[in-house]
Amino acid sequence: MWRKPRIVLGVLDGHEPAISWSNIARSSTSILLLTSAVLWTLFYQNCRFASSRDPTSYFFNFDSGYERRYSLHREHAAYTFIESANTSSHALIKSSTDPFICLGIATIARSSSQQYVRGTVGSLLAGLTLEERKSIYLMPFLANTDPEDHPIFHEPWLAHLSDRILEYDVSKDDLAKLRRFEEEHHFRNKSMYDYGYLLEKCYDTGASWVAMIEDDVLARSGWYPDAQRALRRLQTSSAKGHLLYLRMFYTEALLGWNSEEWARYLGWSSVSLLVLLSILLAARIRSKRINRLLPNLNVAILCFVCLPAFVSLYFMAGRITMQPPAPGVHEMNRFGCCSQGFIFPKNIVPRLIERTKKAMDEDYYVDMLLERWADAEDLRRFVLVPSLLQHVGRKSSKGWGYDESASTTWNFGFEDHSP
Repeated sequence: MWRKPRIVLGVLDGHEPAISWSNIARSSTSILLLTSAVLWTLFYQNCRFASSRDPTSYFFNFDSGYERRYSLHREHAAYTFIESANTSSHALIKSSTDPFICLGIATIARSSSQQYVRGTVGSLLAGLTLEERKSIYLMPFLANTDPEDHPIFHEPWLAHLSDRILEYDVSKDDLAKLRRFEEEHHFRNKSMYDYGYLLEKCYDTGASWVAMIEDDVLARSGWYPDAQRALRRLQTSSAKGHLLYLRMFYTEALLGWNSEEWARYLGWSSVSLLVLLSILLAARIRSKRINRLLPNLNVAILCFVCLPAFVSLYFMAGRITMQPPAPGVHEMNRFGCCSQGFIFPKNIVPRLIERTKKAMDEDYYVDMLLERWADAEDLRRFVLVPSLLQHVGRKSSKGWGYDESASTTWNFGFEDHSP
C-alpha cells in the first residue's frame, strides 16, 4: 500500500538527503549570517545619526554639519559687548606695560555690508576678567590705504577697546605699491605685506606671544585661559626653541582617512584579521562544542565576510567619529588649515617678518608660507583641541572666486559647545 514519504532529519525515505528549511534555519552558519546582518544594519543606522556632523564620514549631512549652534550664541554675546562698548567707559581697561600677548587683527572693508570684525573683537574680549584684559595688547589694523574707507573707522567701540588702532605709516613708495595692490586686486600680495607689518608692530609691544587673528572669526567662551595654559605648557616642553606656532583654528575636514596613511590602515586591518583568526582557531582547539559550531565555513565567513563588512563600516563612520582628537595640546605638522588664527612665540617673530618680506611678491598664502618654512627648518606646529576659534566669514576678503571655500572653512566641533 502506498504511503506518503516522510522527511526525517533532512532525509527523504528511501532517497538521498533532501533540503530541509527548518534545518537550514537552525544551522550555525545561517544564524551567524543572520546575526551579523542584523548587527551590521543596526550599526549602520546608528552611524547615520552619530556621524551626520562628521565631515570625514560617508554619512555626513551638509545641513546638519554647517548648522550654527554655538556660534550664534557667541555672535550674540559679541555684538552685545560691542554695543555696550559704544557708550560705556571701556577705554579705561587697557593693557599693562608688560602684556602677555598681543592680539593683531588685520581688517579691510569688505565688498558686502557685513563687517565681521565687530564680532571678532567682541568675542575675544567678552567675558574676560580685569586681569586677563590687562595682559592683552589689542591692536586692530585698518588695512585699507585710506583707513576711513573702512566702515568701523568712526565707530566709538574701536577707540574704547583698542590699545592701538594701527594704520599704515610707511614710505611713499610702499604706500604706492599698496595702492596698486588694492586697485589691481592683488589680494594675496597685499595680505602678505600686511601680515609682516602687523607682526612687526605687535613685536614692538614687548609681548611674550603674538597672536595673528583674521577678522571673520568668533572666539569661544574661555578661549583665553585655555590658550594661556597651552602656551605655558609649550614653554616648558621639548618644543621650546623649535616652536613655530600654536594653531587657534583647524578644520576636521582635512583630518579624515588620508591616503598618505594607507599603509597604516592596511596594517591595522591585517592585524585585526590575524587576531580574529587566532582567537577562533584557539577556541576551536579548546572546546569541542565550539569546534562543532565553528566549522571551516563559519570561520571563513567571520574572517572574510563579516570582518571586512564591519571594518568598512568603521571607515564609513569617519575618523572624527571613531578616533576623535582628545582635548589638549597636540602636535599638528600636517593637515592643518587655515590661517584664521596663530599664536607665535616672540623669539620666532623677527625671522617670520623677514620671511613675509621675501614672499610679498610671490603668489601664495600665509599658511602656505608657514608650512613650507616649518618643513624646511623642522619647526614644530601645535594645535589646541577644542578649537579656540570658529570661522564665520561667508564673503572672502581675498576677493571674487574665494567665497565658496570661505563658507566651508569650518570647525564642526566648535558648534558642540554648550552656550
